[in-house]
Amino acid sequence: MLGKILRIIGIILMGLASALMILGGIGTVCIAWFPENWESLAMMAPYKLIFQTAVIFTILAGILGFWATIKLARRKPNGWNMAVIALLLSLATAGTKMYFSNMARGSVAPTNMRFYFSLFVLLYFLALRIPAIWDKIRFEGDQPDEGVGGLAGGAAAIVAGGLTLTVHLWAGPSHTVNGINYVAYLQTELLAAGVGLIIVGLIPLALDLWKTAVSRHTSETLKIPVIDNRA
Repeated sequence: MLGKILRIIGIILMGLASALMILGGIGTVCIAWFPENWESLAMMAPYKLIFQTAVIFTILAGILGFWATIKLARRKPNGWNMAVIALLLSLATAGTKMYFSNMARGSVAPTNMRFYFSLFVLLYFLALRIPAIWDKIRFEGDQPDEGVGGLAGGAAAIVAGGLTLTVHLWAGPSHTVNGINYVAYLQTELLAAGVGLIIVGLIPLALDLWKTAVSRHTSETLKIPVIDNRA
């Protein structure tokens, strides 16, 4: 039971970390390619190439992270390895962005949130490799999954969708210039992505409930009454 709980937590954390990577990469496009368009970001112009490279590798890390999340949910080989690589890549890109952002404008938000969360998830995944724990997790194998992977993957997608829908709340303050919240310019895209992730996450949950209901109905239907003829 403990192994299932730890596995579910790991899948959800990895899905959330991957969503932060994707959102972090997309959210830095303005600094990486168009800092001259905003007076408050003009000081970042000398570091455009660095931030452009960071954006590309951050998005790649997010894609790799989502791929790892799917592998972990389906218990496919190398899921853990891919997750660790994605998290290390996220830490490297976030750390680079934080260093140059702090040097140029004296602020590291909101990249610092992604950095510390990626670090937390990485430490969690490294802790799972402790032999006594790893033997119970069973991220890979041919044993029956009992629906745990699907439920965990669905929960991860729902959490990622919620994070996407609320990005204007936690990333808005650092993307507000002269009273204008530039996150609002992507409101339609973020809304579509967030709702889409939640719908995708609800599908395995709905299927599991349906299978449970069908299984229970079938078992009750097949019950054969026992007739006592001793009377």
